[in-house]
Amino acid sequence: MKQKMQQWLVRPQGKLGPLGLVVLLVTASLVTPLSLDMYTPAVPHMTEAFGTTAGTVNLTLVGYFLFFAVGLLVFGPLSDRYGRRPVLLAGVVTYTSASGLCALALDIEMLIAFRVVQALGAGAVSAVAIAVVKDAFKAEKREAILSIVQVMFVVGPVLSPVVGALILQVFDWRMTFCALGAVGVFCCALAVLFEETLPQEERYRGTVLGSIGQLGAVARNKGFSSFLAIVGLYNLPFMAYIAVGSYVYISFFGLSELEYSVFFAVAALLTAAGPFIWLKASRYVSARRFTGILLAAAALSGVAMLLAGELSPVLFCLTFLVFALTEACIRPYSTNILLSQQEGDTGAASSLINFAHTAIGYVGMLLAVLPWSSYVQGIGVLIVASMAFAGIGWIALLKSRIPLAGIKDAAPSGQEAPAVRGGRPGQGSLDASSPAQGSAR
Repeated sequence: MKQKMQQWLVRPQGKLGPLGLVVLLVTASLVTPLSLDMYTPAVPHMTEAFGTTAGTVNLTLVGYFLFFAVGLLVFGPLSDRYGRRPVLLAGVVTYTSASGLCALALDIEMLIAFRVVQALGAGAVSAVAIAVVKDAFKAEKREAILSIVQVMFVVGPVLSPVVGALILQVFDWRMTFCALGAVGVFCCALAVLFEETLPQEERYRGTVLGSIGQLGAVARNKGFSSFLAIVGLYNLPFMAYIAVGSYVYISFFGLSELEYSVFFAVAALLTAAGPFIWLKASRYVSARRFTGILLAAAALSGVAMLLAGELSPVLFCLTFLVFALTEACIRPYSTNILLSQQEGDTGAASSLINFAHTAIGYVGMLLAVLPWSSYVQGIGVLIVASMAFAGIGWIALLKSRIPLAGIKDAAPSGQEAPAVRGGRPGQGSLDASSPAQGSAR
């Protein structure tokens, strides 16, 4: 098995090996959902402990979101210039140190400051992780690896609050950050063994500001930006569910905290099957057709939630589960398609992918707490509206002349499709009518 997996790599990992690299990438992908959601059950306890308001404590979440996004946008492009390993090491050390400091915070101001530092480290780790998948693995194996790695982006936010609640059954809120620090230590140990996957000759050779400016070059790739906007809409209702799910189960349906945890855990475990459903389906259906099927199924799940979601917690969970499964199915191959739009600037592309999902998810969390007649109705409306916009965008993209490698060509799933390369500063950007061009590094 190990020897077979070794053949998947285009950049050998003598110390970690292919399995160790996958474990590193999975752990790195867990950092963000754990950091955002695992400590949320402890928020009331922190309000008491610091003698402050819930609004002030919520700055630890808002600050994390904001600076995590900053970290994504800065460190992904920097990894195109300096390599993946130094950025990954710096990020994971920063994250681990800040997690420990959060556990030792003496007042709420210190906790907010340490959460900001923690977020910057997590941004670096997340930006590099997806880029490494493209660097290190053969194109035909990339979707399988992304299926393993990206399932954590779906399962993590659902399972993290449950883990946080279990910790609080025995310890206080500080132990939550100790647990995050332990995850960071484990990630550190793997990162030390990680060997560089971006050779010197393939790195961006311009200035530091120029490397960050490559975000604009990637964003100007119309196929990349259009497809990212479409699949990113999945995150809006998904994070709305994360934001108000506990209120639905506990306040609306009257379940106990333990029963609520069971529903969340079951949904997380079943959602984990999503990426592997796509791997099976890809043998029989193209990514183009499957995307249309998923968008339709997701929209119908929203309609079903509006009609029956308020009748029982089981029906609410089932209707959301259908939606969550469609997102889990679309994540791996859509990420692979997005990465395939760029021949270079993989770090910048990875940053924009993660940033878009994070930003859209944040909007979903804000919309979730609007004065809906019930949160069940609110989530249902957000699912239907988001998938309607995504479906319209998908049809428009297919009918447009905008190139989309892996969808509008005949490249089979999992194989490298013709890529569009982002322009460098001083060059014209590519549009739908321009031939794919290389650009000097």
